[in-house]
Amino acid sequence: MKKIILLLFCFLPVVLFAQTATDYFHTAANLYVNANKKSAQKTIKEAIRLFPNDETLKDLASKIEGLSDPEENDSPNQPNQQNQDQQDQDQQQQQQKQEQQKQEQKQEQQKQEQKQEQQKQEQKQDKRQLDALQQNERQTQKKVADEEMKKGGKSKQEKDW
Repeated sequence: MKKIILLLFCFLPVVLFAQTATDYFHTAANLYVNANKKSAQKTIKEAIRLFPNDETLKDLASKIEGLSDPEENDSPNQPNQQNQDQQDQDQQQQQQKQEQQKQEQKQEQQKQEQKQEQQKQEQKQDKRQLDALQQNERQTQKKVADEEMKKGGKSKQEKDW
């Protein structure tokens, strides 16, 4: 398979820049000899379309088409193509799973960040409430102490023990 692809890339510039019937003839003949009959047929058909009166091209076309059916020669590549398609499909599915996992991780991280933010807000609110309660307690104790002083009670004394 690699050899065929390599050959295609080697002969691709020749096919693209072929200008004469002889160039097409040599390209198609090389493809055919290197067991790339389908490409050889395509090349020779293109050459005949461009040079319909050239007898050498017509002879080569009849030999290429007469000796073997390109469908039979390329049939071993069909399972490889199916395998490649299956691998591509598996790879796409794997990428989709990875993307889905990334999205799930991102959502989980966002949930955790929201939870932490909520906890911080609750802590701030608890601290404010505690501060308010402490201030209220101080005011209440001050009022009680003031009331005792008014009654003629004992003043606040420190004990020595």
